[in-house]
Amino acid sequence: MRCGGLKTTPAVPSADKSDKTLTLRFFSSGLKVYTRHPVTQNTPQILLVEDNTELLSTLTRFFQRQGYTVFSTRSGEEAVEIALSHRPDIAVMDVMLHEGPGGPLGMDGFEACRAIRDRGFDRPVLFLTAKLAEQDTLQGFAAGGDDYITKPFSLLELKARIDANLRRAGLSHRLYNFGELEIDLERYTIRHPNHIERLRSRERDLLRCFIENRGRILSRESLLEQVWGSALHTSNRTVDTHVRTLRKKLRDDAHQPRFIETLHGVGYQFIAKEKDAGS
Repeated sequence: MRCGGLKTTPAVPSADKSDKTLTLRFFSSGLKVYTRHPVTQNTPQILLVEDNTELLSTLTRFFQRQGYTVFSTRSGEEAVEIALSHRPDIAVMDVMLHEGPGGPLGMDGFEACRAIRDRGFDRPVLFLTAKLAEQDTLQGFAAGGDDYITKPFSLLELKARIDANLRRAGLSHRLYNFGELEIDLERYTIRHPNHIERLRSRERDLLRCFIENRGRILSRESLLEQVWGSALHTSNRTVDTHVRTLRKKLRDDAHQPRFIETLHGVGYQFIAKEKDAGS
């Protein structure tokens, strides 16, 4: 059996009455746009563009259940607006769109993709299509698309393609968990149980360097070279200042460190192991 361009298996989980993650947003045309509420900082954001209402609703529910933040619309014009204003991590567009702000015969998927590419959108775009002709495939790539999936398709196949495109683009989020603390370097956040700390760019780069070199002793000169790009025009005090700021945001104690240990006269060492920092 096939339904709305979607293979009927695997089944989409039914809506839970206790699930209050859905809210509605309205853009200029008045079309409904579903999004996850609250929008969290550590989930991939996906834009779904499909003029089949039933299929769009099914896809929206499925990807929300999978932990994505979802924006969805039936209109190519709205897709351009959402992509440029919210910059989702990936856009999934049906090629044959028939809805526009003024009614039928609006912007199709190829035109919408070309429009966002022309205005600087550099995230992956995946096309949904019932067309199999080589010319249509080439037209999609020429418009700026990154991948294709033909209807009918399974939800798991679509998710696998989306995840693969996110990995290739370096947009899949790697979360580091240390006890009750979660670090998301892509979102520049340190999440505590009841508070989120925002990282500045240099702090994020320094923390990345520490995490990627866990257990290794790093001299101040080495940190300056890896994070600042040079040890010639930056003093060791710069490293010390940034380490103090990181410790504050990590809620780390320099005298009894759980994360960053000072080795006097040598440098620093990131000592935490994932999921046991608070033990």
